[in-house]
Amino acid sequence: MTPNMKPDIKIGMKADIILSKTFTFEAAHSLNLKGGTDEGYKRLHGHSFTATLSIKGPKAEIDDWLMDFGSFTPIIDKLKDKLDHAYLNELEGLKSPTLENMCAYIFDQISPELPNLFAVEIARKTCGQSCRLQISQA
Repeated sequence: MTPNMKPDIKIGMKADIILSKTFTFEAAHSLNLKGGTDEGYKRLHGHSFTATLSIKGPKAEIDDWLMDFGSFTPIIDKLKDKLDHAYLNELEGLKSPTLENMCAYIFDQISPELPNLFAVEIARKTCGQSCRLQISQA
């Protein structure tokens, strides 16, 4: 292959394009869960969260782009209005503010607006913790 040629997808291979957009928010919560290893979980405390939204589409169907990155902005703005500087325990629809449930909550909130939504990841980078909810096709 010469330097100016694009690599071709081999016959029979499936290739997907995945676009991701990341945003941050600050929020507080408390957790009183069975099996918790730290009594501090029960006290009100806060974190800096990083969330990543990923959409996916088949390469074969994309001529220019899967989606304009600017299309993420109004969706993220709505999420940040709900999440930033919130007490997560009080969010309607979020049963318990664990990373797992937060991923599912965000997915439920935005999947109608992002039909190609493929994954939601939430991280607490200062703690070295993250959770990723990834949708697989049946």
